[in-house]
Amino acid sequence: MSEIRPRDIAPGVRLCAIPADRFKTSRLLLQMALPLRLGQPAQTAANAILPFLLHRSCARYPTPRALNSRLAALYGARISADVEKRGETQLLTIALTAIDDRFAKRFEEQNASEGESVAQGCAELLLDLLFSSALEGDVFPKQNVELEKRLLIEQLESEEGNKWRHASNRCEALMCSREAYGLNPLGEKEAVAALTPEEVTQAWRRALETAPMQFTFVGNNDGTEPDGSGAVCDAIARRFAGQSRAPVELRTEFIPAAGEEKFVREEQPIEQAKLFIGFRAGMKDERDRQYAMRVMADLFGGGPYSKLFLNVREKMSLCYACSARLERLKGVLIVRSGVDTDKAAQARDAILEQLRLMQAGGFTDEELNTSKRSLRDFFLTVGDTPEKLAAWYSMGLLTGEYPGAEDVCGRMDAVTRDEVIAAAQGVSLDTVYLLAARKEGDE
Repeated sequence: MSEIRPRDIAPGVRLCAIPADRFKTSRLLLQMALPLRLGQPAQTAANAILPFLLHRSCARYPTPRALNSRLAALYGARISADVEKRGETQLLTIALTAIDDRFAKRFEEQNASEGESVAQGCAELLLDLLFSSALEGDVFPKQNVELEKRLLIEQLESEEGNKWRHASNRCEALMCSREAYGLNPLGEKEAVAALTPEEVTQAWRRALETAPMQFTFVGNNDGTEPDGSGAVCDAIARRFAGQSRAPVELRTEFIPAAGEEKFVREEQPIEQAKLFIGFRAGMKDERDRQYAMRVMADLFGGGPYSKLFLNVREKMSLCYACSARLERLKGVLIVRSGVDTDKAAQARDAILEQLRLMQAGGFTDEELNTSKRSLRDFFLTVGDTPEKLAAWYSMGLLTGEYPGAEDVCGRMDAVTRDEVIAAAQGVSLDTVYLLAARKEGDE
């Protein structure tokens, strides 16, 4: 694939168009990035509600029935919303998937007088949802806000019920208790319950003015002409023309080395304990040794060939599952494992021993090459679907970089054994969190 060049539409607003004629569907993704901030639970909660609220209606299509009718007219286009945390940024997403324009000749014939394609229709709809909300007076309707509050609280309760997710959230919160990364991007239940329509409306207006945004489009109608005459590009440019914009700067605090080690044990009536170990990755920013860190994290705990899987899980039988995940946009490495409570201490020691072996170069060239091959196979799947491709390039909103998967694979292939060892040596233990199984009869 040729190099992707994002286009600046307005201050803090980009369009990243990926020409693709091998898919039957196209994908249009809008992401808004807002900083997570400690001590502002109401703002975090209000931001979290926004994409879910916005993607259900707008002034032109004020009811679910009207919106669904428009989606049906766009050849059964599908719309979704999400909130996630990347680094110390709250990422709000609204996405549309529709049939690619090449397969929509009838639509083009029916809309010939307006010159509208399916891709343009999706762009116009997404922009309506973003800018032209269905308000009562100057605020979101109370019943709409209350519905989203209830659904968001249910989502938070679902996370609590998912013990893997709950343990992950608790480990991050304990490890980064004085950093914005410790916050849940969905907010806190109490803060969500207390939200008013006025607060949510204020959050919407603030996002329109201050949130860095990126529209990522994968499809045949790409809008990448040098003069910007593409239908999707033109639609976005028209709606942002004259908009007052003062985009905030997004920052993430990196702590290269851990301080005092923390151990926290909590108990719940569960059968399988969850052991999470948080490490500082030794990174000064998201680009610092990123390719060596990716290879190191994968060799340490990325797949069935990794040190954690082969030794802690298979040979020692200390875990039901054991893997490592690098969050390079924060510089942390998290090991997650499912264990019997009475084996948790042994599992922790075994995991730390495998890290020490990595730091001492205790891996073969064949193991290193196997990890690189696996990473290559994984990264090259980003071109399999419009959804994966859009998600891949959407990260440019936060990193400012738009490398292709082949380029990333080449850089990881070039990582040397010494670079992997050096990356491992920069990793330091910060927090051990154990969600233990409460014994029968215990309080």
